Amino acid sequence: MKIIVEVKNEILGDSVFWRGDAEDIRQIRNVVAAQLAFHVSRDGKPRSAGMWHVHAEASGDPS
Repeated sequence: MKIIVEVKNEILGDSVFWRGDAEDIRQIRNVVAAQLAFHVSRDGKPRSAGMWHVHAEASGDPS
């Protein structure tokens, strides 16, 4: 499962902060973003907190 962490902010703009496999969440250096990504990786439900928006994307591997 791929996890996408986005920043949505009027001043900073909207952008992808981090994208990667659920196994690589430890690479995320922002505590809030990492916690959200961890929860999304567990149940697949999108979450947000402040400017952080995290959702899961199905990987292209059908296995």
